[in-house]
Amino acid sequence: MAFRLSSAVLLTALVAAPAYAAPTTTTKVDIAAFDPDKDGTIDLKEAQAAGSAAFDKLDPDKDGTLDAKELKGRVSEAELKKLDPDNDGTLDKKEYLAAIEAQFKAADPDNDGTIDAKELSSPAGSALVNLIR
Repeated sequence: MAFRLSSAVLLTALVAAPAYAAPTTTTKVDIAAFDPDKDGTIDLKEAQAAGSAAFDKLDPDKDGTLDAKELKGRVSEAELKKLDPDNDGTLDKKEYLAAIEAQFKAADPDNDGTIDAKELSSPAGSALVNLIR
């Protein structure tokens, strides 16, 4: 008996547990680096702004995409394939920001729309920092 996963089921599975290339060592991250309004938390808008700036820094050839080399280990090869819906081997900014949004949701287990210092120090939070630093 063959099973087929719908794209909705696959997307749900990806969003439910993204855990992108979390750093192998746990380091305390200063939340202030990603908190321009100084409220002690990071919201999705702040995470995406930091991620957008990170994307621009990672794109030295300014072609609007990041390949595995430019991503510098922020996502694994397997994760890159999952995050690359057009299967071109690169992430454009829209795809990169979608990855940040999925990782943000994974790092926000209380679903309050913000990430505090404790959540940021979790494995999912560390993976988010890896994408937005």
